[in-house]
Amino acid sequence: MKRIFLVLLVISITFSCKKDGEITKRETFDLTVSAKNFLDSTKVYLYNRDIDKNIDSAFVINERFKFSGKVDLPSLCYLQFYDKNNKHIEPYKFFFLENENISISGDYSDFISAKVTGSNQTDLYSKYDSISINSDKRYKVDKEIDFLFSNANNQMTLNELLYKKKEVSKDSLLLFHKKLDSINSNSPKGQELLAYAKTVDIKPGDKFRDVVGKDLNGKQHKLSDYKGKVILLDFWAAGCYPCRLQNKKEFPELVKKYSNDDFIIVSYSLDTDEKSWRKSSQDDKINWLSISDLKGMKGENVKNYAVTAIPNSFLIDQNGVIVKSFVGFSEGANIIEKEIDQLLK
Repeated sequence: MKRIFLVLLVISITFSCKKDGEITKRETFDLTVSAKNFLDSTKVYLYNRDIDKNIDSAFVINERFKFSGKVDLPSLCYLQFYDKNNKHIEPYKFFFLENENISISGDYSDFISAKVTGSNQTDLYSKYDSISINSDKRYKVDKEIDFLFSNANNQMTLNELLYKKKEVSKDSLLLFHKKLDSINSNSPKGQELLAYAKTVDIKPGDKFRDVVGKDLNGKQHKLSDYKGKVILLDFWAAGCYPCRLQNKKEFPELVKKYSNDDFIIVSYSLDTDEKSWRKSSQDDKINWLSISDLKGMKGENVKNYAVTAIPNSFLIDQNGVIVKSFVGFSEGANIIEKEIDQLLK
């Protein structure tokens, strides 16, 4: 069975109530996790996808572990697990971390389905995801967008709308932004939405926009240096689980198959921390060109390609024309390979 992975870039905001009824923002979070059938001393990293870094770590003891701290804005986070030899193991979980009391309960065999309680934004996303899963394909997108417009003024909605932005007119996005309150409209995602609504999209048939970055040895590269070749430009990050799978399972096969052809993969990291980028590149055994400006989602290269979800790849032909964009990783589908075959006939 094909497994489809996609990473969405989502942050959120919510409130809690004092016992006297006064509404106030909670200033810290407490995250308690029940991890059934996990071995003692399994290491856990709490990775904040919005800032591309691990914000804490802990060890599983008696099938439990806990994190406490503070987030400026509710953020998409992952729990990632490593064995006693510091080898990454399969279970992981994404959820929205907010300054609330949050609990997660799940089993090693299916931890991605672990139950999350105490996170309003995770609950809202679950409702949205249910619409996506259960809607007729003919009406799916319309229902998703209707849900987002009906549940505005929160970061979850804002981020999902960013992901769907190419399916909404820019006039509608501008109107949506005008209706946001000051917290959401001035948030990084609110400003990203506004900036996108005012720019011209890049699409298949357009000439590529140059990308400039340095590799891990500090050498500068430009996408235009490789014009004349078939180029697969891929945006990824160390904390993106499906990106890492694609690095390990799909890209090495493409490099091997097209080693004698005018083809190159250019992986562009959205990490902001060089150590994370370096370690993930080494762990994934990346032996093709990998560059970055270490500015994450705020860099001009990312904005030029309107990247909001990763992995996101752009296939560029020998004339520098964008042929297709691929979002997500569909294991075993070989979608990218089939398109490359057409270009190298």
